[in-house]
Amino acid sequence: MKAVVGLGNPGARYRRTRHNVGFMLIDELSSRFGMKLKGGKGEYMIGISEKLDTAFIKPLTFMNNSGIAVKDIVKRYDVKLEDLLIVYDDLDLTLGCFKIKKDGSGGTHNGMRSNIEHLYKDSFPRLKMGIDVAGRRENGSSVDYVLNNFSRAEELLIRDILSEAADAVECFITQGLEKAMNTYNQRQ
Repeated sequence: MKAVVGLGNPGARYRRTRHNVGFMLIDELSSRFGMKLKGGKGEYMIGISEKLDTAFIKPLTFMNNSGIAVKDIVKRYDVKLEDLLIVYDDLDLTLGCFKIKKDGSGGTHNGMRSNIEHLYKDSFPRLKMGIDVAGRRENGSSVDYVLNNFSRAEELLIRDILSEAADAVECFITQGLEKAMNTYNQRQ
């Protein structure tokens, strides 16, 4: 089984924040494949596509502890790390861009650091969704920025990019990581 995990924070207060773009992509995929997410046996919401042999997951442990839920998912569903795709926001990529990577460090992203800590390695695929905009660095802290909602103009852009990112995830599931990287990283 494969697993696609979107990182984010639970609750209405965070629903439209930049930090929740991983949750937004899971919502897009759930809609695309006609699934409803339900409470799992751990601290997460899950939808399983039998046709794709893939679980779509939103950890409910809050971003900085998401590795706890992901470790449970990997163990409970016997997911190999190469079949795990973690989706998260990235301040180093421009809003409207995304990048699929085979592995890497968590950088400054506490959610990814948590996953690397709990999975004991950094060798798993990830899809980084860009959330940076011009002038962001002059307008306050990164924490404030990621925990604020997208502007209306940004929401229009993010809707389009979520659809393309969902195509990339579907390619990862059906054709593999290399094909997804070669096809979708070229467009960025």
